[in-house]
Order: sequence, then C-alpha cells, then structure tokens
Amino acid sequence: MLNKLAVSLVFVVLMSGCVSMESVMTSWMGGSIDDVTASWGAPDSRIPRQDGGYTYTWTTFSSSEYGVNQCRQTFVTDENGRIFSWSYNGCPKYIYK
Repeated sequence: MLNKLAVSLVFVVLMSGCVSMESVMTSWMGGSIDDVTASWGAPDSRIPRQDGGYTYTWTTFSSSEYGVNQCRQTFVTDENGRIFSWSYNGCPKYIYK
C-alpha cells in the first residue's frame, strides 16, 4: 500500500511541472508577436504574407537514443502583429515548465 502511495505521489509531482504544447501555443493567441520574441528570442524564419502580416517559425532540435527530433512552432500574425493562428510539428505533446 505504501509503495502505491509513493508511486502516486511521484507521478503527481512530476506531472505538476508539465504543460501541454497546445496550451503553450494557445496562451499566445490574440497577443503580440513582440511578446513571444521577448520570451523566446528571435524566430528562425519570418515570412511576409500578402495580407500584411507575417508567419514566424521557431525551430528546436533535441536528441535521444532514437535520433534527432525537430520541433517547429509557428505563429501567424495580422498586419498589427497580433497572433491569430498557430501550429506546431514534431514537438513533444507535453513539456516541463
């Protein structure tokens, strides 16, 4: 019984530091891309759009015993720099804060 309690407690502690990638990306919706760059640094690419906005992408790499992983996080802004869309690809579903 004590063993199950200890395992449960460890699981809760570990998960309390986790957030989903979707919640991270969603938290920036409607905000300014300037706030993202202040927090994350300069994007790896910035592509102008015909509507006056931009598509910004940050790319990170990580390695494990299974090889190298590439995570791309993208935000799309309007002409005022407000984020109205996001996507990610190759990123972990959950990350530690």
